[in-house]
Amino acid sequence: MITKKIYIKVLGLAVATLTFVACSDTWDDHYESLGDTTNGVHDISLWQAINSNENLSNFASVLKECGYMPSLDGSQVFTVFAPTNDQFSKAEADALIASYKQQVLDSVTQENNTVIKEFIQNHIALYNHSVSNLRTDSIVLMNGKYAVLSDSTINDVKIGLKNQLYTNGVLYTLGKQLNYLPNVFEYATKDADLDSLRSFLYNSHYYYLKFEADKSVPGSIVDGKTQYLDSVFSQQNELYNYLGKINSEDSTYWMVAPTNEVWKTLIEKYEPYFNYSPELPDRDSMVYTNSRLAIVQGTTFTRTYMNKDAALNDSVISNQSVKDRMSTFVQRKAKWGLPFAYNQFFDPKGTNGIFDQTEVIPCSNGQVMKATKWNIDELNTFNQFIIASNSIKEVSKIKDPKSKDDKDSVETVQKNPKYVSSDNKYYNSLWGNSYMQFDQLYTTVNHSVTYYLNNVLSNMGYDIYLVVAPALAGDSLATTSERLPTEVRCSVYNPGIGVEEMLNSEGKKNFETKADVVDYILLAEDYKFNFSTVGVEATDRKAWLKVETRVGSADLRNNVKTRTMRINCILLVPHGTLEIVDALPEKVGTLPNQGKVAANAVGKPGVIVYPHGKFDDRSYPAWYMQR
Repeated sequence: MITKKIYIKVLGLAVATLTFVACSDTWDDHYESLGDTTNGVHDISLWQAINSNENLSNFASVLKECGYMPSLDGSQVFTVFAPTNDQFSKAEADALIASYKQQVLDSVTQENNTVIKEFIQNHIALYNHSVSNLRTDSIVLMNGKYAVLSDSTINDVKIGLKNQLYTNGVLYTLGKQLNYLPNVFEYATKDADLDSLRSFLYNSHYYYLKFEADKSVPGSIVDGKTQYLDSVFSQQNELYNYLGKINSEDSTYWMVAPTNEVWKTLIEKYEPYFNYSPELPDRDSMVYTNSRLAIVQGTTFTRTYMNKDAALNDSVISNQSVKDRMSTFVQRKAKWGLPFAYNQFFDPKGTNGIFDQTEVIPCSNGQVMKATKWNIDELNTFNQFIIASNSIKEVSKIKDPKSKDDKDSVETVQKNPKYVSSDNKYYNSLWGNSYMQFDQLYTTVNHSVTYYLNNVLSNMGYDIYLVVAPALAGDSLATTSERLPTEVRCSVYNPGIGVEEMLNSEGKKNFETKADVVDYILLAEDYKFNFSTVGVEATDRKAWLKVETRVGSADLRNNVKTRTMRINCILLVPHGTLEIVDALPEKVGTLPNQGKVAANAVGKPGVIVYPHGKFDDRSYPAWYMQR
């Protein structure tokens, strides 16, 4: 059997006639004696044929009362699959008509009217579609749904009369209605348990309809503009760029959908993470949008990139992780120095896996998995590590010694990026295998550098680390004086407080770095920002952290300390997800390929990272870095 999609428009009666003569069936055997025929074509329209057939009276009444008669009585070519009265009763027809009229009273547009979209357009296709016993075709119905058409059935519904050719198309009769199956995007409108999800997906801020002129039925021209007898619209949504095209009928998607009760619980939990300054003009919209995006992040999966069914027991990767498939893993490694498995879910069908205890609902382009228990952890989606390595806001300045104008100033340091070579013993011990070196230009003053802290969540406890690189990471032959430690003081600007706040850990305000080691200096534990900066572009509304040297002149003269800073990054991690150890154990985590520590690193100083939290009964990976 040959399966193919048909998009061929038959222009003109001559071409239509040739198309049908070419089929192996004897077409006249299938026609009723309605109207005169020329070359097997009945000289009446599809509407006239339907309206003249007493066994199609219920279907005809719906077409007439819903204003679809002119479309089927014109010159546009259609294929109609008409359910007979035997299985489509007058009571069912009257119910559809009543629903249509009520939606009109409720100001529902024609393109959104469910009777038009889910019944009438579900039984009509553009262009001529004939069948023979030699092939099976996939055709597109007026509502965009795909249907499989064979010699005897359409979508497994038995065909009665077939290949009845009229002046503007082909008529088939059916033993019963064609079932309308919503796609993943549409299903939320069908299930009252998903009203909260529906409200977000169909919010007018993101959702709109796009007119499809090539699929619509043109009528007369008024004032130079075409008036359409039947206008076809496609669903468009800005969220498709985020979730994937879950309305697409020629793709296959899975979506984990939270019920209203779950949604309410998550909103109460997540909205405080996206508390924005009241002075931001779009503050309310940002709170609404980002808290809800946090819920749906990691919930959609395309079978194009998902492994075969047998492998789904191991792990699945959501659309947020594969939307830039060719560069995603490269970007992860460049940003974090390791493949953090954000939006990747291990053991999805196991106990507490993301598909566990979900109700599977088949859709026309995949399935919805309705969840009454939420197993998607925020640490695996939006609550991520924040690494500030190149987001430099400014370096300190002093009055230009060569200028007579007191207003002139000059930067006190020079910035130089350094990269760790693959043969260096500190390779893969630094985030991104690089650092910024800040060398002082003036020996009379200490100097500072300030980093923007982008995309911080509000009311989320962060452990804040200053990660300092050793001189040997950039030069394995660095001299003793180049390897000296430095002493720093750090302060953070919290937008909600509006002033710089000195950070101290265990009562210390100044921190001395360690020589010849990748030093993780804990600046603050479980620190919370008052306002979120996720999506904030205004620089005066962002958070930042300043690092300034606090080295005295005596230490410089005595060659005890240096004012050179080698900053790998400012690291903000969800509280408790990073552990500094004096001696690395033999194994970390639970995955065999990521849990074993290299033999030459066992027992040495290191850092263990738990980006998705610590789980005793889950297979989320931990990761380590030797210091």
